Amino acid sequence: MKKLFFLLFIALSVVSCSKKSDPSSEFSNKLTLGTGWNTSNYSDLIGVGTSFTASTAIYFRLESADDLGGSQVRIKIDKQDGTAYKSYDYTNAQSYGHIFLSSFTVIDPGSYKATGILVTGLKTVASINFTVN
Repeated sequence: MKKLFFLLFIALSVVSCSKKSDPSSEFSNKLTLGTGWNTSNYSDLIGVGTSFTASTAIYFRLESADDLGGSQVRIKIDKQDGTAYKSYDYTNAQSYGHIFLSSFTVIDPGSYKATGILVTGLKTVASINFTVN
């Protein structure tokens, strides 16, 4: 009887400690820049890169490992020396999801860092360096 109880206890311990599948694990914290959207799949960018032309739209895809939870999204643009350049705030039309897409424009040539932030909780999701020619 003690042996059966011990085996049952071990079995329950293994089951309770096993990793459960997490649907959000397929997402990561990432900010990607591009020159446009793929018209056959709007969650993908085209012209993905880190060099862009001044005064043209720079499209971005912000992916979060955690659900965005309807939070507004802020893209903060800093010059390479760390000084603030501009911030763009976007209203999130969905109350759930892991991906947010939109665009912004930088008119001055130079080197920059874009940072994707969830306004609710001021959580930084990801950053990327880029240049504008």
